[in-house]
Amino acid sequence: MAEPWMKWAMAEGGTKTLSRLLNKYVGIASGTFAGSLAAYAVVSAIQMLGGLAGTTIRGRSIFISPPQLLGAALFGITASIMSVLAVFSFTYEGADVGITTFIVTMSIIPGALIDWVFFKHPLSPRQWLGIAVFLAAGYAVLNFPEIRTLLVLPPWVWLTFGIALLGAVNEGITQWQAQRKIDPLDPLVNNFWIGLTSVLTSGGALVVFGGLHSISQLPGRFWLGSAAIGFIVIGMISFKLLAYKGGGSIALKKLIMQAAYLISATFTGWLFYAEPLTVGKLVGMAGYLVAFTLMDKGTWEFARRLGQKRRYSSA
Repeated sequence: MAEPWMKWAMAEGGTKTLSRLLNKYVGIASGTFAGSLAAYAVVSAIQMLGGLAGTTIRGRSIFISPPQLLGAALFGITASIMSVLAVFSFTYEGADVGITTFIVTMSIIPGALIDWVFFKHPLSPRQWLGIAVFLAAGYAVLNFPEIRTLLVLPPWVWLTFGIALLGAVNEGITQWQAQRKIDPLDPLVNNFWIGLTSVLTSGGALVVFGGLHSISQLPGRFWLGSAAIGFIVIGMISFKLLAYKGGGSIALKKLIMQAAYLISATFTGWLFYAEPLTVGKLVGMAGYLVAFTLMDKGTWEFARRLGQKRRYSSA
């Protein structure tokens, strides 16, 4: 029988998929970089207000220390760029929900390299093997292209690689805060400050790039889609907290959530946007589960303990 927290982990993966589907919907509706900035400004405003409301209801203060503010601001700036690129990548014809989702999950590779170079945590042979499996799975997801065509991949693929790299940078920021013994923020307080930073970043970029006039021409469905993403982000955070509150271990929760995200994004992209469901995508999903288990220390330890229990029970 499934543990109660598993449904919350799967729900978190499901909300990530909904967000990815709406990113494509909003990207198609906007068709411009200015539209992508406007979309994320709306999402960030809802995230900020949701964080403020939740903090107020719980009787918490939104005021934080300067080091905490610096960490939240850095995280918010990189998150802004990631989220704008997530919408903008779908302004290109052929951008695929399943492929972009897989590429984003590959942030674990640059994350491991940042961990090795900047935080002096060497990679084990098992993790190097995981990197190799990840790269092979990514090659499969792209449907086994000729090697020479890898240098001329569509712009939306390169933009998504940028998102994966920035995701790893944010993991590095989190680890930097832990290394400097900066107390982690309450999730709702964190969302207020990240949302505020993101509103200022995306709004400021709109002014700098002169996009205020062009966004006034955007259709109503664009604004509705952008607002929906903002509320989905709040749901995503809630499901994450409920999964941990329900007793989910970090390792297993992460694996279930990521698997649910990747699988549901691939199949819903096929269902709603008629994206090709190739053999390569199916191979890539299976390879992802193997690679993630090899790369993530907590997941590997969980899998090893589970294997030992099964051996003992069958002995």
